[in-house]
Amino acid sequence: MAPRRMLWRSQIKDYPALPNDRHWRSDIPVGLHWELQRGTIGYRYRDIPMLKHPVEIALYMRLIWETKPSTIIEIGTQSGGAAVWMADMLNLFSIPGSVVSVDLKPPVPSYKPGNVQFIRGDANDIGATLTDDLLASLPRPWLVIEDSAHTFVATLAVLRYFGDRLRSGEYIVIEDSNASEMGQADDGGPAKSIATFLRERPDFEIATGYCDHYGRNVTGNPNGYLRRK
Repeated sequence: MAPRRMLWRSQIKDYPALPNDRHWRSDIPVGLHWELQRGTIGYRYRDIPMLKHPVEIALYMRLIWETKPSTIIEIGTQSGGAAVWMADMLNLFSIPGSVVSVDLKPPVPSYKPGNVQFIRGDANDIGATLTDDLLASLPRPWLVIEDSAHTFVATLAVLRYFGDRLRSGEYIVIEDSNASEMGQADDGGPAKSIATFLRERPDFEIATGYCDHYGRNVTGNPNGYLRRK
């Protein structure tokens, strides 16, 4: 896997430049990235696979508390542990919000709080599921999380769809933007999507206060916390 990681690092110069001379480098050593990934894959919440990087658990708690989203929209559900956890966090913080989680195969977890719903949909055509009529019914503010196929095409499709639909101060988080570095996305993956989208949309910015909270890009989502200005 090492040659693939080095190839990604050499090709990053071919991505559209990030704003403000921002880089993709992370203070997390590559070997530690792999150890964290192994632990993330095995982590469970309420005995449901959660698949959340440990740093993200802390950062999402902070983000949910600070932005108090009335609706969390998650694209990519897997077993549903993350959606259940976020719904529980809303309840814990006494935020009257709900989670809408979209996946090709919606799960039926053993525990599901009343403020989470799982619906069927495809990230490549997210507007077919999250129609404008449906979105109009979802209370603001929103927090959108893209955690689906981790390909350049799918991630950019979600970014472009929500680009015109998010309001000032709302966030979209792109998960696993280090997928190419980890040898899990041969097309540039979410990282290339972020760089492309930010070149198209100067009204969005990288929320460095989250990305760099524990150090430069010490997160599983390097440069992946995006906020509409």
